[in-house]
Amino acid sequence: MNNGFLVGIFVLGLAVIKPSAAVQTSSLKVCGDGSGWPPYTFKKDGEIQGYDVDVLRAIFSGKNIDVIAELPPWKRCVFKTQSGHYDIALSASYSKQRDRDFLLTDYYYTLQPSYIYSTEKYPDGLNIASADDLNQLRMCGLLGYHYEGFGVNDSQVTKTATSYNQLVKKTKAGRCDVFLARYEILAGFKISKGIDYLADDMSAVAIPNNDVEKFYMMISREHPESEKIKFLLDSHFAEMRKTGKLQALLKDYTEKD
Repeated sequence: MNNGFLVGIFVLGLAVIKPSAAVQTSSLKVCGDGSGWPPYTFKKDGEIQGYDVDVLRAIFSGKNIDVIAELPPWKRCVFKTQSGHYDIALSASYSKQRDRDFLLTDYYYTLQPSYIYSTEKYPDGLNIASADDLNQLRMCGLLGYHYEGFGVNDSQVTKTATSYNQLVKKTKAGRCDVFLARYEILAGFKISKGIDYLADDMSAVAIPNNDVEKFYMMISREHPESEKIKFLLDSHFAEMRKTGKLQALLKDYTEKD
């Protein structure tokens, strides 16, 4: 059997298994975190805005597919996407459970995992050389969030707070030694809403020796075209990353005057 014939079979096989990029649906219902995830999703002047929405509309606007965005509480967003009420949940960190429950797209941005502490309680800072050192402390996080990408033991993170404001208060009160957050999101609140969660003796430090955290979109497995949607998003993410389009869309929010 000659090499040309083998190559022909391989190419034909790819054509068979590759999903068609033509998505037939006329709209996609997506959800993000209702407590705010700026500059990726947030509400301003009654309108849902952000990088995530811009990326989706850049992909789907030329395909006559409307993107309908809502911002329920994050836990509800995840649950209702799994059940098929929403088609896509936005800005999701990775976990093994999510990889089983949803079709995860390729990543489309990264964030820096950080820990935040009170300089009033720890004026000399904390001696943190790695994520494992954080496991020895009382860590707090937001309800419904996953912190596997922080390198910590996610099961040791107390997740009863429903807002960053609550996390700040709990940390100042000494109920948490640190709370976990992505620095860019805290900065996004300051830029988009003028809320500075790092004011009043709060300090953020990047977790040493820890990689940046990748973020994905979670596609409901209940959607009849889930595989096609994933293929379409993944291919566009790759192209937009290559051309600099993803970075340009994000700069519209992070480099405002």
